[in-house]
Amino acid sequence: MSKSAFDRSDALIFFGGITALTAISIDIVLPATGVIARDFGVEDAMGSLLIGAYFIAYAVGQLFWGLFSDAFGRRLALILALIGFTASTIACAMAPTFEFLIWMRALQGLTGGTPVIARAMVRDVSSGNEAAKTLAVLTAILTIATLIAPVFGSGMLVLFEWRAIFWALGGLGIVFLLYTIFLLEETGGQRRPERFTYGFVSTASRKLMSMKAFLIPMLLGSFAFAGYSAMLSVGAVLTETVYEVSPQAFGSLFALAALSNTAGAMTIRRLLRDIPVARVNAMAVALMGVATLVSLATVATTPTLPLYWGMICLYVISFGMVLPTSVALAMEPAGEMPGFAASLMGAIQMGFGAAGAALASVIFDGSHRAIPITMALFGALAVATFFAGRKPAAK
Repeated sequence: MSKSAFDRSDALIFFGGITALTAISIDIVLPATGVIARDFGVEDAMGSLLIGAYFIAYAVGQLFWGLFSDAFGRRLALILALIGFTASTIACAMAPTFEFLIWMRALQGLTGGTPVIARAMVRDVSSGNEAAKTLAVLTAILTIATLIAPVFGSGMLVLFEWRAIFWALGGLGIVFLLYTIFLLEETGGQRRPERFTYGFVSTASRKLMSMKAFLIPMLLGSFAFAGYSAMLSVGAVLTETVYEVSPQAFGSLFALAALSNTAGAMTIRRLLRDIPVARVNAMAVALMGVATLVSLATVATTPTLPLYWGMICLYVISFGMVLPTSVALAMEPAGEMPGFAASLMGAIQMGFGAAGAALASVIFDGSHRAIPITMALFGALAVATFFAGRKPAAK
């Protein structure tokens, strides 16, 4: 597959779709977390496990899929991941108990390798500003998909029961699987099955984590994602409890945040036409610093819903700028192992995302403070990481 293939509209939509598959899998369920928990007779807050279980398993699964795609090819990895994802999604739709549903959500996460494979395929055919531009387009498609996903999930709750959400998600998995089988070309070049060993993983991990050019942007994106995950974890329950927003209406509210993410991604795409990716990343971090201060101010006040959600959207705009530029920068030193580098970075990011989601769930006390506290904490850590990366190494 050549670089020009990313200029085809169907290929861009496909790659945007598989990049967004994890986000869609999370966002489409957000309006239903409390509804599902009540349907199985457990506390509403337990619905956050539908998010946390996916995050944790996805973090582990990414290490496998990136390495597998380096060793045996991107296309084969996509086919196997999509088969597993689709089967586990259908199992979620048929879940007889809450515990079984949580286990199937974890299996969804384990088999949700498509985003990391998509990033590796971008790196196969491009680098630098070109890779960042492509990632920005994929991020924009991702955010459009996540804009639609919670609204679609809310609509499912109005028209059907919550299980319809998983049936629809399974259908999407089937569509992506058919495209991969019949239309997708390979990008990975020479296959390296010898890399599918513990020795390679250990050596490659140490090498990447010792490289400042990989470590700093990887941590920067991870901290930014942890703050964003707070909204995913408790957003629906918090707005219902504090601001009396119904689960059916939450999809429309979340759409504003998704639009903010799209605005951030499209802004950096425009900036990258004339400005190096490292400088655009610095501008994104500056905006995240502003969002962090606004989040802190929100903790100390009792804002109305418009002001509160405005604070969240500001953070999400900065997140939409920080993440793709950080990913592009971290992938630069990957050399001949872009699949593993993408999987290691993705696993760490999801681990941080699970931590952010868990923190927000733990500190949620029925007030509005859980999300801004989490965003302020991880936003500050992202900014601090950026400045730590600019500090000259000691001689």
